[in-house]
Amino acid sequence: MKILLVDDHELFRDGLKLVVQQISDNVDIRECGSCAEAYRIIGDNEGFDLILLDVDLPGISGMEGLEEFRNLDPCAPIVFLSGSDDSQMIRRALDMGVMGYIPKTLGSEIIIQALQLVLKGGRYIPDSVLSPTAPPFRDETVLTGRQKEILALLSRGKANKEIARILDITDNTVRVHVSAIFQALKVNNRTEAALAALKRGLISAS
Repeated sequence: MKILLVDDHELFRDGLKLVVQQISDNVDIRECGSCAEAYRIIGDNEGFDLILLDVDLPGISGMEGLEEFRNLDPCAPIVFLSGSDDSQMIRRALDMGVMGYIPKTLGSEIIIQALQLVLKGGRYIPDSVLSPTAPPFRDETVLTGRQKEILALLSRGKANKEIARILDITDNTVRVHVSAIFQALKVNNRTEAALAALKRGLISAS
């Protein structure tokens, strides 16, 4: 299975790659940070089984580049990745043939289920995104129990290997959760994560 991941944030790409690799025993992931790079990669390959495309790319945005992606690889289902909950944009993307929309705050297990659905020919859009009465997901901090444990440990200065040993999980699992935590808190590093968690009451100052 060959998947193209287009996102300009390397940290997010690293975390998402670990999640996507769980979809199948044989996953070949190509990655880049812009539409222009993605066009070149598609041109050098025979076709992809799935394209994961960030909406908010520098230069040519995912939405602006969507038609060219369709022209270059008309068979590959495209799933949008975004931190935005712009329902008008999402509906427009669906009208243009996008097969899924994944908020960057979504948990890894749901992402896997969503991508499996798309690969089977279905469409994935979170109910909360298009519901006019639902609160915007970007204003919610939703962490799993395990992510809260990891957040508490990284806030105490523990490295990934230490966290893995304490919780008896693999280093890769810790990396995936840390990336998800950063996305949920909308931060870029451990210091910012600790400060954001303290401010929101996710951890105590003691």
